[in-house]
Amino acid sequence: MAEKDKASKAAVVVSIGAAVTAAFALLQKRVKAAPLEPSQIVGLDEATMNLLIAIAQASGNIDSNTLDALAKLQEIVDKIGVGVPGGQGWPPNANSITSLRVVIAVGGTQLPYIAVPSGMSLVIKAWPLNPGWLQIGATLAECASINQSFPLLPSEVVGYQVENADQIFIAATVAGCFACLTVEQRKGGG
Repeated sequence: MAEKDKASKAAVVVSIGAAVTAAFALLQKRVKAAPLEPSQIVGLDEATMNLLIAIAQASGNIDSNTLDALAKLQEIVDKIGVGVPGGQGWPPNANSITSLRVVIAVGGTQLPYIAVPSGMSLVIKAWPLNPGWLQIGATLAECASINQSFPLLPSEVVGYQVENADQIFIAATVAGCFACLTVEQRKGGG
């Protein structure tokens, strides 16, 4: 709340500064336009005085207008969300998980079909007792190539925000390797 008060006070100071600057600019323009009599230097015409009064009165409403605008903006964000299911700015909590262990072939294995909800990550862990490392890629060719794959040593973990686990391919460097998969799930329409 203190930060809002500071921001509001700063806005009032800026508004008053702008009003004084505008009045000064008007006076300077008049000074350059025609020489003034000494009695005119301290006086302002009615239009300029009305402008200054209007600016001063409007600056008093900045606090409430700003807070009203922020409240309306929050209402809009709450109604439409920010592009994430649940509309709260982050993915809604999952109500289930899927976990399994997959045998990984030396020539490469496509991961099984497992939907990954929006905002969630598929987590892949190399089985701790693997006799070799795994190589992860987007295709069978990539996962089989040491130059195009991501290496995963035993017990290492990596996460991918993909739509489905079957978009990932993994190859083992030796027979007898496994990958452990887990992902949060939303069941029951959540």
